[in-house]
Amino acid sequence: MARLPQDKNRIERATRASQSIIAGERQAREDKTARLRALRLSSDAPSSAAPAPPKRKAAARKTPRETSRVD
Repeated sequence: MARLPQDKNRIERATRASQSIIAGERQAREDKTARLRALRLSSDAPSSAAPAPPKRKAAARKTPRETSRVD
């Protein structure tokens, strides 16, 4: 079987293009994360002065039922 010649320049161009796209998507994701973090921190600041909600009482534990033993 004869192998087809590989176009190494085409492979390198495709690799560079895909890496630039991945880098752009990563940067957009990091920018969004930073923006949402800043938004969350700015909205959390005033609410921290509010009293904490009361804690719920612990649920009563049920006692295990006796199982009848059959010999």
